[in-house]
Amino acid sequence: MPELVAANVEGLYWNTGNLLHELVVLEFCTCETEWDLLMSLLKPSPKLRAPKLNERHDDHYIEDRMQHLNEPITVPQTLMLMFGLETLEWRNYRGLNTEKELEAFILKHSCRLKTAIFSPVDDAELEKKYRMLTELALSCRGSTTCQLVFG
Repeated sequence: MPELVAANVEGLYWNTGNLLHELVVLEFCTCETEWDLLMSLLKPSPKLRAPKLNERHDDHYIEDRMQHLNEPITVPQTLMLMFGLETLEWRNYRGLNTEKELEAFILKHSCRLKTAIFSPVDDAELEKKYRMLTELALSCRGSTTCQLVFG
């Protein structure tokens, strides 16, 4: 499958091999997942431009299943390339500590990011949404032109 340009990943482990070299769009389910899996998908995907993170199984959600982000020793080249990530879309964002660690890592190391879109879960209270927005706005960004969209 050398022509793979879009993938929807849902699972606990997936051996990517060399399949992701041509990947441009990635939709990644954040349910029951270890963030290291996402990092392992970013590493072999130098052409990735638009990752979409989404929790689709919120009825089974338990915060304790979320693993602590082990920040990689080396930053995936996808984030550092001249034509690296352009858009990050995160649907059903909860503002949990592990989610904040991942968004902070991506925003900090994505030097070409143009837009970061965060949509909070529907059941988030207004005060919680305000706190999430404030924290996102204060996140360090590697791209000086990155626009934050929340809502």
